[in-house]
Amino acid sequence: MELKALFIGSIGVLAETSELQRQAYNQALRESGIDWNWSKEVYKRLLQRSGGQDRLDMLATATGQQLSATQIEKIHSRKTELACELVASNVVGPRAGVAQIIKEAINDNVQVAWVTTTGKENTGAILNACKESIKRSDFEHIFHRDDVPRGKPEPDIYTVALNHFKVRPEECIAIEDSLNSILSAKAAGIYTVATLGEYHDEHVENIADLIINSLSDTNWSKIRAEHRSAMYDKVA
Repeated sequence: MELKALFIGSIGVLAETSELQRQAYNQALRESGIDWNWSKEVYKRLLQRSGGQDRLDMLATATGQQLSATQIEKIHSRKTELACELVASNVVGPRAGVAQIIKEAINDNVQVAWVTTTGKENTGAILNACKESIKRSDFEHIFHRDDVPRGKPEPDIYTVALNHFKVRPEECIAIEDSLNSILSAKAAGIYTVATLGEYHDEHVENIADLIINSLSDTNWSKIRAEHRSAMYDKVA
């Protein structure tokens, strides 16, 4: 079976920015006069739900706070601005091994796409931070949150990607960094590699097809061989 596409998932697959995102949320909340401070443990739990505005809405409901949809949108928009500034002002580079995996897949004539449900501001900030190691031209397409009605863990964004490239799920590999994102790719029927981010300690055994602590511990040939073996077992 010909392997046709590599889908890089959430921004956390490319770069570790969760701590900067947490700091940005706390500053945006302070600026809005809201007496919340998300500790690392709280933010880890909140990350189990995809989508920043959804997290704010969930926490407002859980704490009995009255936040309107307009307030939530404003806070999230400000958080995004702050997070992009923090990414630009800090030494943020690609996670170990991911740039090499992308380049090896491209050299293998496999289409590479970034299948995230974040906004364009965030992907732009990450690409600027990665400078020459990962470039916009490395991706055939970048998918964003506004491409679908529902975010991860729903499979919508991966379904859109499959249709865009006119490929079948078994002809693809997805690399993801969190449980919700893994569930999204798996729900679309795609072979999924897990490389969890530092703010994600979910149990993904028996969910992800392959778990790798760091992509620097492997290479594209090995990942492709694991995929080939799994597809052979599936039809055998």
